Amino acid sequence: MLGTAADAMLDEEHRQYRESCRAFMLDKLAQPAARGESERVFPLEVYSILREHGFLAPNYPEAIGGGGGDLLTGCIYYEEMSRLPAGVSAGVFAHQHLAIRPILEVGNETQQREFMLPAIRAERIGAFALTEPDAGSDVQGIRTFARRDGDDWIINGAKVYITNGTICDYFVLAARTARERRPDALTLFLVDRSTPGIDARPLDKLGNWSSSTGLVSFDDVRVGSGQLLGRVGGGLAQLKATLTSGRIMQATRGLGIAQVAYEKTLAYAQTRHAFGRSIGEFQGVAFKIADMHAQIEAARLMVYSAARAAMRGEDAGRLASLGKMLTADAVQFATTQAVMLHGGLGYMEESGVPRLFRDMPESIIGEGAREIQARIVARSLGLKC
Repeated sequence: MLGTAADAMLDEEHRQYRESCRAFMLDKLAQPAARGESERVFPLEVYSILREHGFLAPNYPEAIGGGGGDLLTGCIYYEEMSRLPAGVSAGVFAHQHLAIRPILEVGNETQQREFMLPAIRAERIGAFALTEPDAGSDVQGIRTFARRDGDDWIINGAKVYITNGTICDYFVLAARTARERRPDALTLFLVDRSTPGIDARPLDKLGNWSSSTGLVSFDDVRVGSGQLLGRVGGGLAQLKATLTSGRIMQATRGLGIAQVAYEKTLAYAQTRHAFGRSIGEFQGVAFKIADMHAQIEAARLMVYSAARAAMRGEDAGRLASLGKMLTADAVQFATTQAVMLHGGLGYMEESGVPRLFRDMPESIIGEGAREIQARIVARSLGLKC
């Protein structure tokens, strides 16, 4: 693999980590990921393998059991993991980022001891229960409601497309605690999946077959006051930081898919011959591969820029959305062209290209589709849309 333009934004430690991470993923995780893909289940042994080799929670502090890396470390980690069937990286990302980060940021000592520390060790698996049938990126449209009942809360509602929803041990759940549509109407809760009234059903999907995705219903689910995460009404503000860093790392999942599509296509163009020469010698093929490379390079530069800004403590929301927009374009173009430039072989499972094409859409939709990111960027420019 050629060096990338974004390498200039990495420290030597990051570059060394990338090499060791890539070798580990291909050597130790490729086989269970392939099994999960074929059986359409999340291969839970992934967590014991990650634990055994020191690749759990790479961008969490060492003091709580993490790898001690930063946000760029997380970006490298999820891009390299997404070179494998991307359902695995979806499940690990939902657990290690979405279901742990809010507890680290706003959880109290008891919650961190009972939920976060076991989750860091992957002894308890988490899910982030945000999206609903009528509310995704519009988080203020959430209808799941939590009402007070003495010292407890009673939760009713439904969540959909929840990664890890059928295999998790707990949910970080966003619920409405006020009927009005206002910024302080949302609250986060920690909900043990074994609590009576919870029903989780698997959903069949286009791609990401190696992940668990569920429809989860909450019917008079009673949780104690100790399961309130943060403060009442603070959910929207608490979600903002999680979603910004999440968008940065989610974008790198798309980069991993795009990079493999590009590498496969480049290698095929150099070895497949037609009309007496390699197909890569035809401009119609060569220029498309050059465009794939350019789009991936540009997207990675923007994503790393967003990560660097967040690491400096800046508001990286706009840069995160720009990175996710560019990655959406890059992964869609790369996977589509990979199928087309491979010709008939690109339509065959044996090539590995159809799996990339199937995994591509979720990397764009997750953490807010391209249109949501464009809206964020447009508003940052003063456009009221």
